[in-house]
Amino acid sequence: MAQDSTPPQAAQARTLAHISLAVEDAEATARSYARLFGATVRSRETLRDRGLLVVFLDLAGVPLELVQPLDHDDPANTVAKFLKTRGPGLHHLAWFVDDVQAALDHAREEQARLVDDAPRPGADGCQVAFLHPSAAAGVLHEFVSGGSHAPPARKENG
Repeated sequence: MAQDSTPPQAAQARTLAHISLAVEDAEATARSYARLFGATVRSRETLRDRGLLVVFLDLAGVPLELVQPLDHDDPANTVAKFLKTRGPGLHHLAWFVDDVQAALDHAREEQARLVDDAPRPGADGCQVAFLHPSAAAGVLHEFVSGGSHAPPARKENG
């Protein structure tokens, strides 16, 4: 690992994209969070290629992502496996970056273990890639760029 290395600007976390919760029933959880905390549904999306129902909530200015497997018994579905081994709860933290590929490249240079070698399409029209929990104190992290809720890209220093 490089000593005192910082990511290039395009790879730096800019702001929280969302906190993701793995849940058995996203709609029931959304209703519960509305009753308990006043959360509102921002959007719903089915990601058939990943076998997920994704419901985004706004809660006190914090975006929450509820991820529910479409088939709870699918052994290839990572969220279904997560729920079977850990139960419902915190799944990952997601960070907006200007360039997901730059964030992956920097993490790779830092010898961090990656889940994804390249960005892939995510919910909300964004690009995403994951950093393995072993690289970040046992927490799965997601790099996110683009999408309708992304902050404007920073101007390059120069």
